[in-house]
Amino acid sequence: MSGNTTLLVNLAKGFALSEFYPHKHPTLVQGIQKLDAAFQARAEDSHIDVHPTTLAFAGEAPARRSPHVERFAARLGEHGVRSLVFRREVGSDSIGRFLSACALPPRVARAAGGFAAVLEAAGAAKLAVNGHWVQPAPKSAAAPDRGDDGIALWTAHDMYQQVQFSALRVEKEDTAELRRMLHEGSDGQRLEALQRLEFVAQYCVQRGDMDRALTMLDELRRDAEQLRNPVTRGAVMLAMHRTATHAIINELVLRLGRARSEAERAGHRSTLLHLGAEVVTPLVRELTAASDLSARRAYRDALVALDAVGVPLLEDMVGDQRWFVVRNIVGILGEIRSADALVHFARTILHSDARVRRETILALSKHGDEQAVPLLVKALADREPSLRGAAALGLGLTKSGAAVLPLLQRLGQETDLEATVEIIRALGRIGDPRAGSALAERASAGGFFSRTPAQVRVEAVRALGEIGGDASRALLQRLLKDRSGEVRDAAFKALSPEPA
Repeated sequence: MSGNTTLLVNLAKGFALSEFYPHKHPTLVQGIQKLDAAFQARAEDSHIDVHPTTLAFAGEAPARRSPHVERFAARLGEHGVRSLVFRREVGSDSIGRFLSACALPPRVARAAGGFAAVLEAAGAAKLAVNGHWVQPAPKSAAAPDRGDDGIALWTAHDMYQQVQFSALRVEKEDTAELRRMLHEGSDGQRLEALQRLEFVAQYCVQRGDMDRALTMLDELRRDAEQLRNPVTRGAVMLAMHRTATHAIINELVLRLGRARSEAERAGHRSTLLHLGAEVVTPLVRELTAASDLSARRAYRDALVALDAVGVPLLEDMVGDQRWFVVRNIVGILGEIRSADALVHFARTILHSDARVRRETILALSKHGDEQAVPLLVKALADREPSLRGAAALGLGLTKSGAAVLPLLQRLGQETDLEATVEIIRALGRIGDPRAGSALAERASAGGFFSRTPAQVRVEAVRALGEIGGDASRALLQRLLKDRSGEVRDAAFKALSPEPA
């Protein structure tokens, strides 16, 4: 994938993050900084055209389907955006304000005077919408000076008092009442309730009360899912982030692996999802160490869910020296089917360990489109016969005409029986008449000194039936009188019409 389309995918993932994290969050900040660096690396302004189901950067759209890009294009369309221009010096601040505006419901933007008016009110600059440059509104001198995270800081005296009475408060704090205040109270009450809930959670962490700390974290996650006010929801998520120390995250990941019910796994997975990029490393670490299949499945599902909201996975681990780490990452990328996964598969399809190459072939087979064909063709020449067969199976699943000639070439060279059978099956699935003569040769009994194995003949007959056409039918008619009963049966079935 080119640099242009990579930037489009990253911009779309930034939008997904801004929807999921409606307030400033470390994961979102990292994504915005990455986008800023990409814009600065360009020598000129970046022009993006908005289409109903995709985006085009300098006339170039992602070569394959990207759910992130599709969703972002749809939202921009709802906002009435047809084109965007970003100056190379647009800056992280304006990118963040732009993405936040995109995440607003269209009805809210319309009520505020339209998408461009929202951008101007938000203070975005150095970008154009539908050919008109955004002119940021001047800042009000009376605007309050808020902290970086939008939550007022406690004074030193307040902190001293909190430490002094912490034990009593933790024991007597009515968290149910605090949670009610968080949902139903005034702005001031919500702020106080959140501060007190966060303090209880952090106190539990400091005292090593892991069970209660995790319960508090889980309850904060439920609050974040239920709250409608985006600022309050974002503040709750930031409180979760501050509470979730490395020890808490590691324990939560371990409990995800030990969970035995889907409801329990879903709860742990959702809490990890709200914590963002900080949980990726522990998840990958436990995934690579896990021997229990259900635990590995739980870790993989969590990593797939993280990518779904735009959290970047540790794709640099594709270059890890440990084969099992690379295999697991390839498997995750295969399930995600991200738009840029093929760039990493181009490396792993040539990995020195056969288990990594096998996982790569399986991942490419899941893509099931023409973009995977060149890499699967490389795998047709693998030194392991079973992997050559797996690559042939993957090419057959693509049903791409571009795979026919490479398959025919490999068929003429293949010496392994199972790989030969898979190549023939793939040619049958694709159904291209160009394979007819080669399949007819394999369907014949062969010469006295080079008898064709019955299994190969039967598969060739079936493939000819899938291709169809007059030439195939004529050969199948002759094979109805073949000496081999298996071949005769296969020819009869191939000529028989499918039941309605």
